[in-house]
Amino acid sequence: MRPGVSKPADVVTIPGRIYPDEAAKERLISFMRRFQAAKRAAYQALRRGKEPGEIVKDLYRKFFPNARWCQWAVEDAKATIESQKEQVKMHVSDLEAKIEKSAEKLERTKNKLHRQGLTLRLNRLRAKLAYWKGFLDRDEVPPAVFGGRKNLLLLQEGKLSREEWRELRSNAFYSVGQTNQKGLEGQHGNANTEVVFDEVIGSFRLNIYIPPEPENKSNRKRQEEDWVTVPLEVSARYRNLLLRCLAGGGPYSVRVVRRDGRFDCLISLSLGDTAEVDKSQPVGGIDLNPDVVAVTVVLPDGNFKVSRCFWCSDLVHASHNKREWIAGNLAREVASWLESLDVKQVALEELSFAQDHDTNRLFNRITHNFCKKLLFNRITVALRKHGIAVFTVPAHFTSLIGFFKYAETYGLSAHQAAALVIARRALGFKEKVPKALLQLLGRPPGEGWVNAKLWGRLFGMFKAARKKASRYFNTRAFTPSAWVEHVFAGAG
Repeated sequence: MRPGVSKPADVVTIPGRIYPDEAAKERLISFMRRFQAAKRAAYQALRRGKEPGEIVKDLYRKFFPNARWCQWAVEDAKATIESQKEQVKMHVSDLEAKIEKSAEKLERTKNKLHRQGLTLRLNRLRAKLAYWKGFLDRDEVPPAVFGGRKNLLLLQEGKLSREEWRELRSNAFYSVGQTNQKGLEGQHGNANTEVVFDEVIGSFRLNIYIPPEPENKSNRKRQEEDWVTVPLEVSARYRNLLLRCLAGGGPYSVRVVRRDGRFDCLISLSLGDTAEVDKSQPVGGIDLNPDVVAVTVVLPDGNFKVSRCFWCSDLVHASHNKREWIAGNLAREVASWLESLDVKQVALEELSFAQDHDTNRLFNRITHNFCKKLLFNRITVALRKHGIAVFTVPAHFTSLIGFFKYAETYGLSAHQAAALVIARRALGFKEKVPKALLQLLGRPPGEGWVNAKLWGRLFGMFKAARKKASRYFNTRAFTPSAWVEHVFAGAG
């Protein structure tokens, strides 16, 4: 694949639910306690720098005589640590952006009371930044609270019972599948948590292997009584995906989570998106924003074909569950529209966690990383389910290039123009700076400057001019031509 074009993770998670009887429920809850205890032990051992192979041997002796369950407990603990590392980086990036914004406000604020508030905010932010940067400097991760830090505080305040706290800390297990593994009934894909489809009654069931206690050394080989079989309910929307995976013997991972007395089963599998960019076919570009998703289709020669905006203004204000619902519906709408145009490949920007935070809580909520990441994941899965290949390209200056180079030419909004640049970038086109802008930048054509540096120089001038102009004007109505005039008038 060409440099600059990559693929997002090719995984889709199918939600389901299992319905164990009382005997099976008791065995599953007991096993969840063991698995979560093993995961916590693996997490602490990994933080101490112990090798995974040695950890697996320790878990084998202490928790369950089954190497696969021990490996998956270690993998689950590894995932927790990787997530914490990403969280630390995100906190550092966000806090640096907040400090920069607050310092700028402090410089231009004259009111004494407002300056006191901003000074206190800066001190708090710098203390937080020093805390999170300390983990990066020491190459450590912050301690995790299994069960949730908020729930731990509720426990300390007496608002959460010990039984509820134990349930929160022992409510799941996780199993990773492989193609060459078979379960109780010979179904390929996962050895310990086997999904089987019964053609006679037209339903799924889940076979779960529960190893004996470590003290029971006489029963190390798998016995039929070690398995728990429970009915598995899968939404009709995902049945064909799961059936296709089972028929092909593909690997799938299973996570079972106990919440409010029910047992949710999350099955993760690959959709097999291995296609490369086809330069002879149109490409769709998608620009993600908290309130709108802009989609632009580009012809193989790089010219504009069609564009559309999908509005999602309620996304940032809705509750968690409704936010998921809005993002899912929007993703299906985008995928259906592209499928109707016979578009077989789509490009998105690579996710970036840098945010332009403000002291305004409402603004921070709107620009937060979560909405963009949620949309990215939902749209990627929806496109792949419709048979559309998905690629990611670097996000450098896509909005700036689209705004100054294509917005007026094709009558597009800034977001639609950015989507146009994303699609062209996936096709391998280089965005040269127009001759008129070159002259204004003081660099005549043919002087050998790298286009990325020129766009970066324009970005710096544009950002500075926009910061000044926004204090006195409503800059939303400014056209690219007006901005060019304003930027270079200020520069001159």
